[in-house]
Formats: sequence, structure tokens, C-alpha cells
Amino acid sequence: IAGSDANVLIQGESGTGKGLVARRIHEASLRRRGPFLVINCSGFQDPLLESELFGHEKGAFTGATNVKQGLFEVAEGGTLLLDEVGEMSPAMQAKLLQVLDTRELRRVGGTRMHRVDVRIVAATNKDLSQEVQAGRFREDLYYRLNVVSLTLPALRERREDIPLLIEHFLNRFGGAGYAAKTISAEASQLLVEYPWPGNVRELANANERLV
Repeated sequence: IAGSDANVLIQGESGTGKGLVARRIHEASLRRRGPFLVINCSGFQDPLLESELFGHEKGAFTGATNVKQGLFEVAEGGTLLLDEVGEMSPAMQAKLLQVLDTRELRRVGGTRMHRVDVRIVAATNKDLSQEVQAGRFREDLYYRLNVVSLTLPALRERREDIPLLIEHFLNRFGGAGYAAKTISAEASQLLVEYPWPGNVRELANANERLV
């Protein structure tokens, strides 16, 4: 799907690697020479999130001493990852939908429309179809984001990956000046059998602690 310009929705539990998949899609796409930017939608209240995404004009609010381009403008020609998109408020969902529909935005406090050319990858640890049914996520925005859908399986559902990941993390966390670390077959089997509720992120942390 990287060669397409379609929006992508990546769903999966926390720690399964949604951000890495999004970056790989960008790196294999025709937009790879453009920026790859990430914003965690759960980390901002609405006014700040709107400013981060769409920018603001000088004097738009207290403290807005300069014009600021939002991430949609800064990511021009590239890819913007909307992480934890399921945490967006209904008001922000409506504003995002308008930008995706028109490919134009208006900075906070501004009057002029700005054209934007950005591919959107959205990621969430929620089941957005269930969020739509519950009335917490706009159906029209869901269809706009969910042109191509990817669901990343939990690590416990792909245990055959665990030995490869262990080897990768042992090499990654070994560091210069340290003796190479190996793991016994018995210890590796214990790690394969563990359910890893935190998925790959938890496995990485465990390996770093062991090293």
C-alpha cells in the first residue's frame, strides 16, 4: 500500500509497533523525500491540538506572538501520523474531517485558506468501528481515515516473532564496549511463553533490563 496515496488506519493494542509500521509505509512511498511527522492526539487539549495541527496567526490568542505553521503545513509533500486518533474530541473530529475533505485549512485566528498536500496515517488502540457505533467517533471521519485498514496482532498472537525480536534487542542494547550478550534456550522459551500484555514495547524494555 505504500505506493498508493490513500489514507491508512492502523489499529492494534498499545506497544504492537503501529508507529514503526506507519514510518515504514512513508519510507517506501513516493513521499519518502518529504517529512514524516507524528502527533499524539491524546496529549493536547482542543485549543492546543488545533494550533498544533492547523497553526495560528499572530495575536490569535494570548501568547501567540508570531505566526505558526501547523503540522499539516510543515508536513507538506510528506506523511502525517495522527497517533491515538480515537481520543479526539467530537469538535476536533469535525475540524479534521473538513480539512481532509477540502485539502484546505484555516489557521487559528486567520481568514485565508491554505492548500495542503499530506498523506494521513492514523493509529489507534481502540476499535474505531465500535467507537462509531457507540457515538464517540464520527462515522464520516472513520470512512475518510479507513481507506486502507491494517490491524497489528498482539505479540502473544505471533510468538514465532519473539526469538527474532530478542536477538534484535540484545544487539540493540548491547552497546559499544560491552561483551555480546546471548540468551539460553530455556530463558528464550520462558520469554516465548509469557503473554506480553505490553507487547513489543514491553519485550524491548525487558531485554534492555536483562542486558
